[in-house]
Amino acid sequence: MPELNQEITDSYSSADSANNSGRPISSNPSVSSNPSVSSNPPVSSNQSIVNLRIKGIELLLKASADRLRLSILQVLQHDSYGVLELCALFAIKQSAMSHHLKILANAGLVTTHRERNTIFYRRALPSASEDSAFVSQLFTSIDGGSLDRPLQQAIDKTRRLRSERSLEFFSQNINRFKAQQDLITQIDDYRDAINDILDAVFERHTPSLREHKQAIEIGPGDGAYLGDLAQRFDHVIALDNSDSMLQRCKQTARSQQLNNIGFILGDSSALVELGDQISEVSPLSPSTTSAASTARKANCVISNMVLHHNAEPAAIFADIEQLLAPNGVFIISELCQHDQEWVREAAGDVWLGFNETLIDNWAYACKLTKGPSSYTALRNGFRIQILSYIKPQSTVTPAKL
Repeated sequence: MPELNQEITDSYSSADSANNSGRPISSNPSVSSNPSVSSNPPVSSNQSIVNLRIKGIELLLKASADRLRLSILQVLQHDSYGVLELCALFAIKQSAMSHHLKILANAGLVTTHRERNTIFYRRALPSASEDSAFVSQLFTSIDGGSLDRPLQQAIDKTRRLRSERSLEFFSQNINRFKAQQDLITQIDDYRDAINDILDAVFERHTPSLREHKQAIEIGPGDGAYLGDLAQRFDHVIALDNSDSMLQRCKQTARSQQLNNIGFILGDSSALVELGDQISEVSPLSPSTTSAASTARKANCVISNMVLHHNAEPAAIFADIEQLLAPNGVFIISELCQHDQEWVREAAGDVWLGFNETLIDNWAYACKLTKGPSSYTALRNGFRIQILSYIKPQSTVTPAKL
């Protein structure tokens, strides 16, 4: 891998040297040598636009005519990475990686966001480009291939490290987690908004599924929202990858006498792997087993303030698409993008909220359509976005409702 990358970098440098030599491509003998006569005819506004478009296409072609840069774009499909993370993935020096990222950025193929002293790179939206059709086709072609095994292993290692940091935080701060989380927001700040969206979606899209339906809450914390789900669904699965948090969740369920809740230790990918075993999870009361067994797919998946704690938030959407029944809804409550660095230490946040467009595109990539949305501003300056995404009855082109 390093030898290949060096070869690519060297060939790129040679090409740049030739293209920027400054030698004229052609001369025009009809142009007067009289210095009082302009050698450049006036350029119309239309011609200026054409020239800019040509320049943009040139930058796109230059950026995409490199095997390493195409691999970088492929890796950035569903995640964002810092420069040092990308250096580790591709086993190249930081100077070389920065060089390639600058070319991709100049072409409008990647965009950045800063978190503390780290700049993270992610793929730009094709619609943001003047040549959106070209960029869209480029990304489609790139995404059609599979990653090399060593590269995929390096990505998996990076994700494991991120997950371990997040899990370590929750394990070490279980006793003060609620107090610290409440510094940002409490479920009561947006509970009604979630329930309004949930009820509206079911009244509009899935009235025939009211007899037998199942819900999953990913990362239920101490179980503060489980009661709302238990009232609306025959069976509810509480899914959390922290055993200490799951124990707290069980205590809440018992104290509220919620007898239709099942508990699974793991993440969304583990739940997908369980497959047909979902219906066999034993709830607190055996009397609900028959109801659970009729719903192998979830009619609703809830994720309250989970994505910004997750090392790979985009991957959750692919899992949700598999867990949802047709017409099922995925409801997310999440912080809007912000710059409050202190939440990393205080509440274990991996990401400083998210831009709604980024979440939308993760959903659209998994063929989920946009449902109702709601937004809540808090006194402490944070904003909460509550977004819903619906799995169509059949595969269609995603579009906002």
